[in-house]
Amino acid sequence: MIHVLAAVICLDEKFLVATRPDGTHLAGKWEFPGGKIEPDETAGEGLKREIEEELGVSVIVLDKIFSTIHSYPEKTVSLNFYRALPENMNMFKPKPLDKQELTWVKREDLFSYDFAEADKGIISFLASAI
Repeated sequence: MIHVLAAVICLDEKFLVATRPDGTHLAGKWEFPGGKIEPDETAGEGLKREIEEELGVSVIVLDKIFSTIHSYPEKTVSLNFYRALPENMNMFKPKPLDKQELTWVKREDLFSYDFAEADKGIISFLASAI
């Protein structure tokens, strides 16, 4: 089981999403940014580190809003989604440091993106939270 954390960052009624980088499992699929937690980290520390490494910005990790376990043919992931906010709104300019695509998506448009299967539950959850 691979333990993964993801940040649900919502600003101006839009969510920040990214594509999986080339050369990774499910490359090109959309996801909420995040990554694997290290054994010595709390969820907040791990997610903060991952966002800094992937996007070059700092976030405040808030509460867990959704969890799921998904089995792909080659691996099983335990995925925990946390609300996150920019640590400094004036300095919040995410950059695709892993050469992934980034975009801001309105809640009602989330279903039109090709998300990884493990992310489908959070999409339904967010769509129903209107």
